[in-house]
Amino acid sequence: MTEQPLLIKNQEAPLRQFGKGCICKLLLDDEKGLKNLTIGTVIIEPGERTITHTRVVEEVVFAHKGEVYAVTENAEYRLAEGDCIFIPAGIEHYHENRSNETIEQIFIFSPQGPEKDMRKLPLI
Repeated sequence: MTEQPLLIKNQEAPLRQFGKGCICKLLLDDEKGLKNLTIGTVIIEPGERTITHTRVVEEVVFAHKGEVYAVTENAEYRLAEGDCIFIPAGIEHYHENRSNETIEQIFIFSPQGPEKDMRKLPLI
């Protein structure tokens, strides 16, 4: 566990492929000494989407740059820039960019866990 504030530079985080036209970065997680949460980003190119996935933990997605759609089996949610969505554990979903601009979202997992699978994604 880290006992001091920890600054992570976005440009220093490894890039990983998270579906066609999607890149994710793990910024803060257990490898950095955090015990209770994971934070990272996903960049989605125009017209692309993440892979469909289900988390075993709670997830929050914040639309940092641009408009993103969170799509589940039963509904879709439009997140304007600055909006966020809570996705309970066990909900199958994906995130989609329907715009002509590259978008960026921030994700938070609590408790930790999915980052272990994300580390298995191919490096770019």
